[in-house]
Amino acid sequence: MRLVYFSKGPRGISCLKAAINADHTIAAAVGVKPDPALEALSKQFDFPVLYPERVNAPENVAQLKAFKADCFVLSGYNRILKSPVIEIPPLGTINLHGGKLPDYRGAAPINWQIINGEVTGGCCIIYVDEGIDTGDIIAQEIYPITPDDTHASVLQKTLDIFPPLLVKVLGEIEAGTVKAKPQDPTVGGYYCRRYPRDSQIDWKSMTDLQVHNLVRGMHGPYPAAFTSCNGQKVEIDQTQLLVETIRGIPGRVPHKRGNSVVVLTANRGILVEKITVDNKKVDPADFFQIGDDLGPLLLGGS
Repeated sequence: MRLVYFSKGPRGISCLKAAINADHTIAAAVGVKPDPALEALSKQFDFPVLYPERVNAPENVAQLKAFKADCFVLSGYNRILKSPVIEIPPLGTINLHGGKLPDYRGAAPINWQIINGEVTGGCCIIYVDEGIDTGDIIAQEIYPITPDDTHASVLQKTLDIFPPLLVKVLGEIEAGTVKAKPQDPTVGGYYCRRYPRDSQIDWKSMTDLQVHNLVRGMHGPYPAAFTSCNGQKVEIDQTQLLVETIRGIPGRVPHKRGNSVVVLTANRGILVEKITVDNKKVDPADFFQIGDDLGPLLLGGS
């Protein structure tokens, strides 16, 4: 089958390789910004790469039509396509979405699933419509999220699931055997984009579990969960829930334990095991002192 492939990030590259290995023809690839991995594949397999700033502009629509693709595939590509682009390929435009549907439409679904304490996540392939992740579901694979999983480990799970799932779906589309399931737009939820400032820990209002899930959900390629101590930004890389209950003033450091420290949250203490300060890994027990108060960092408009 002849594809135009819209790519961004590791999901884009891993699934593009799978499509090529399954003998699908890549008529062209579309990226958001220059990508060395995508450029290398384009040279190896002789297809052009486009980086349109306005993918829905008439001149780009005409260029995409000229590739005469059977299907468009979006894998990690985060720009919104309009009907003139979506409707070009005769076999449809599909998107690889990294969250359970219909519950996790929208941006950063992997992060949100962990932050919300979900015990399962989803890899979904859907037909693209003009809504946000509201198209018919072609395939969905559910995977476990363990209490120790982070964004980085869950991302790897999706990178293991998506390539074979895409190959399976492309085979069904080519054979005309797809049985897609329509979504009810009134069911489920939509999650908005996260900004770096959203990862700041609010010790006064967040429970130990909420802090732990935020730390897990942001540990990986995204900006880490963070706090402030004596006006200095501190990234929190790893925490552990305590068995015993320790209470006091939220945000305060009451104890040290080996290389770690206990920090009090809204309901009880949590163990902070790994931190980063000024881009350097530091033992919490060396950086924090008993009695330190952690709190908000003044971020301005960031």
